[in-house]
Amino acid sequence: MQINIYKDKMPGACLFGASVLYSAKPIPREDVPQGWYCYDLRGTARHPDAPHALVDLAEENHAGTILSYLPLKKGGSQFRLVKDMFQMTGTYSTLSEFCAKESIRCPETPIRYLLCPAFPEEAGLFYAQTPERDEELGAIGHVRIDFGYHGREGFYHTWWPRGPEELNTQKFREELDKVVNDLRKGILKDLPSMRRYCYGSEGVIEGGTCCQNYGFTLETGQYLYRLRCNPIEGDYQAYLSCFDKQTQQMGLTEQGRQRLRNAADPTLPHRYEWYVIEYIHTPERRIDHDLPLEEAIQLYVGLDCADKRLGVTKDSIAAVDLAIHWDGREWLSEDRLRMEGFKDDPVVAEAVVQIQQVLDESPAVGRVTFASGERWNYTDPEKYLQTVHEELPCHAATGFRCETLTDDPEVRKAVDDMLCGLYGEENSRTLEDYGNSGMTMGGIS
Repeated sequence: MQINIYKDKMPGACLFGASVLYSAKPIPREDVPQGWYCYDLRGTARHPDAPHALVDLAEENHAGTILSYLPLKKGGSQFRLVKDMFQMTGTYSTLSEFCAKESIRCPETPIRYLLCPAFPEEAGLFYAQTPERDEELGAIGHVRIDFGYHGREGFYHTWWPRGPEELNTQKFREELDKVVNDLRKGILKDLPSMRRYCYGSEGVIEGGTCCQNYGFTLETGQYLYRLRCNPIEGDYQAYLSCFDKQTQQMGLTEQGRQRLRNAADPTLPHRYEWYVIEYIHTPERRIDHDLPLEEAIQLYVGLDCADKRLGVTKDSIAAVDLAIHWDGREWLSEDRLRMEGFKDDPVVAEAVVQIQQVLDESPAVGRVTFASGERWNYTDPEKYLQTVHEELPCHAATGFRCETLTDDPEVRKAVDDMLCGLYGEENSRTLEDYGNSGMTMGGIS
């Protein structure tokens, strides 16, 4: 089984004076984050397991693989002798822990590494359902996939609709393309890749007719994907079923649709349950339901979790996330403004005002706003600086504004450097100048 560099702990090492991560197993090059470097350590014929040279890819005498955020050899050279410049540090860390220690931006986890093995009791959900059951599950459709002759001759796929056409939105199609394209770098690359992934997994499910089938789930903000793998030649090798999460969670029969219409009716009384979710993008997921708003806000704010949400369920039928903290950014979701049951609800509108006040008072590195009314708070300095870098050139069209809230002089100077660069100027202030807490913080207004 291959190493998962985004989840597995890897030994730390020092090579040529640089901190690196080491793996005894080869690291697939397609998994290497953009801007990072991956090399193999090659041994000699006499000592194949002892690192002798650093190479791009060791075809023999593989003595380990190095993952580094710095280049360790010149691009044109075939190798670099290691000599006595390689030492193991005795530490173990995940990629995110390593980045935090080195004070560098952590790469985002690719979609393919968010796949979770199916539970045995879920097996039936990976196969064809009746139209009535598809309706209850919020099925949109499925992609049928095969890899051609010998499982290596291509990627052939067909879309089969299984639900109301209104669920097949442009937003869904764009996300589906992104999901499929990323899975094609791993489990859906070809039949041998699928076999390696499945045979080393815990996704065994019942129901396959010709061979053992495997099931995996992938959950995004709005959609749920169920991938069934049939790793055998001469048959379709995969079925990727797609579901609308809200529809699936509500089980939209005609009775369910009526309950939704009632939830959007302002003349009827309604019941609100405020919930908090943490670690929604990982298998370890907890949901706290039926909380008063004040308690839900207190729980959400108090969670030391980089992946959390605060939302509301209305009449036990409609739900929407209101506050989201994910990937170093925190914001109020605008999904409520697009949903009939919430867009004109005065109780939810009042709660949003209260939540926004709490978010504004929470510690943050910086805040950005747009003319559209979007407002993002950042807790991760790297994410904040990246957003300023990407959005600043378009500020005239988008109404982008940034406000640096941290006292960190490096962050404040970096923002001012970008602001000056926007107008073709250099920032005359030195880093020492930003050590004065009485100075104006960087930002654009």
